[in-house]
Amino acid sequence: MSEWKPPAFGTPVWMSIPATDVSRATEFYKTVFNFNFKHSDHKSPDEFRKLDFNPSLGLTGGIQQAPDRTGNFHPGKGGLMVYWFVENVDSIGPIIEKSGGKMLTEKDKEGDFGLYRFFQDTEGSVGAVYQMA
Repeated sequence: MSEWKPPAFGTPVWMSIPATDVSRATEFYKTVFNFNFKHSDHKSPDEFRKLDFNPSLGLTGGIQQAPDRTGNFHPGKGGLMVYWFVENVDSIGPIIEKSGGKMLTEKDKEGDFGLYRFFQDTEGSVGAVYQMA
């Protein structure tokens, strides 16, 4: 097995699908897109189900209970959340703001794996930037 290498900066690396009922949404995505889900160490399967994508895609994610504790993640229109891989979540903030966007949160830990921050683009859509820990 070859050693894992991080994707190029700017590559989408995580996708969260918001759901008020995670089990119902999981069944929907299984049925509609034939998605597979794998075991997650998350404390509650009612809050999160991890998608089982082909590892070569460099993309992972899952169905996540929403709204979340940050208040930036909701089901409904515009609910798909893309996390963009960056070198540093702090240094990208000024670039986002200079480009007309707005940082919505301070950095937060994603377990022992990485850090993320939510931002709003010039059109009002919300995304996140993500860095490895």
